[in-house]
Amino acid sequence: MSAKPTVTVIGAASTTFGPKVLRDILNHPEVGGCTFRFVDIQEDRLDIYTRLAHRVNEVLPEPIAIEATTDRGQALAGSDYVIISVDTGHYTTWQGDFEIPVAHGIRQVLGELGGPGGLFHSLRQIPLHLDIARDIEALCPQATTMICSNPLNRICLALERYADIGEIIGLCHGVEMALYLWLNTLLDIDGDDMEVTAAGVNHFTWILDLRRRSTGEDLYPLVKKTLAELDPKQHPLSCKLLEVYDYLPGCLDSHIGEYIPYAHEFCGLEGLDFSGHLDQENKRWQYLSDLAANRVQWDTYEQAQGDQSVLSRELRLDDFFAPRSWADTLAFPIIAAKISNRLHRMPAVNLLNNGTIDNLPADIFVESPAVVDASGVQPLRIGALPKPLATFNRRDVDQMELTVEAAVTGDRNRLLQALLLDPVVDNVAAAEQILDEMLKINAEYLPQF
Repeated sequence: MSAKPTVTVIGAASTTFGPKVLRDILNHPEVGGCTFRFVDIQEDRLDIYTRLAHRVNEVLPEPIAIEATTDRGQALAGSDYVIISVDTGHYTTWQGDFEIPVAHGIRQVLGELGGPGGLFHSLRQIPLHLDIARDIEALCPQATTMICSNPLNRICLALERYADIGEIIGLCHGVEMALYLWLNTLLDIDGDDMEVTAAGVNHFTWILDLRRRSTGEDLYPLVKKTLAELDPKQHPLSCKLLEVYDYLPGCLDSHIGEYIPYAHEFCGLEGLDFSGHLDQENKRWQYLSDLAANRVQWDTYEQAQGDQSVLSRELRLDDFFAPRSWADTLAFPIIAAKISNRLHRMPAVNLLNNGTIDNLPADIFVESPAVVDASGVQPLRIGALPKPLATFNRRDVDQMELTVEAAVTGDRNRLLQALLLDPVVDNVAAAEQILDEMLKINAEYLPQF
């Protein structure tokens, strides 16, 4: 691989992932001089995104080379890294994924990654990513492929088993979100001063160790003491799991709750505010369009995020792309560490198990901390998970494998098997009705069925 690699970003012109990529480019000077190829199927949005990328490029100490295209094959040829963040329908399909099973009495709390909703999300996403993988096979078979799409672990497993491509890495912020958006406030300790060791499968990890970097202090006693005095309405599922199993989940309640049959008792069945999120996404896109044209005010962005408390003032790029201690995409700390040969610890990376976690199958993707330098990404060996925690994860692994098979083969019976393995599905008749109804409304996305 050349000293200054070529990075292809597929799904660049999104309202969330796209700006994170630009922020990481700005905040990781090691990637200066690299070639970035931005790919998106929406040409109008890609044009705006590219203009925003050129604005960022103007302030880089060492500019990047920018290419943009709707032709995925053109971008992939000769790439060293491929970063993928794409979805099918997103909030529009997600709403049906949530509402239909709940209407049939299935108590899923989110329907994005687990439950019948997560199953159909997987069925739509896996073929799309396998199509991309076919192009990677032909055009850059040795590239490192980084998956930032959901359901992450199922997509990674499908690519590993049904595509012939190079290294596959799954990247998710779940553990970082728990550390920087909850535990730091809970303990009144800066997230940068904490080191977490969490492991399991994506969105279903367990915090096995939590320490203060500056002193080496074990923070679990403080966590338990603080949570015992906390309002029980805050993170109630995580608190209950800690109480029963002696370990905190490594994700917030809404994620871990997708895999636990009694999560609805703590998280409710309201789901996501789908129309509100879609409206916010549209506002964010208008904001990005204005920022690309250099005509935005700070309060425009704050309103797009639902906060109108900040006074209007001119927005500079360094306001929006201000550095923060935890990564935006997790792909860039890896690329930067490999370029600079600087040893870096990653809080959570999804790789083939191969002995990282003893009591989970070797040929599935697990999430654990890892270290990276020029030699590559090396997961930290965890050993065996405590038995109850491994039991939770194994059920998800078994369903994951059946889901991947069903998505690839279009086998309806495999699909039913996967659905009935889901811990929130407790009624066979309801499962079959859900299957028929969701196959019908998703027909345009699921030609394999």
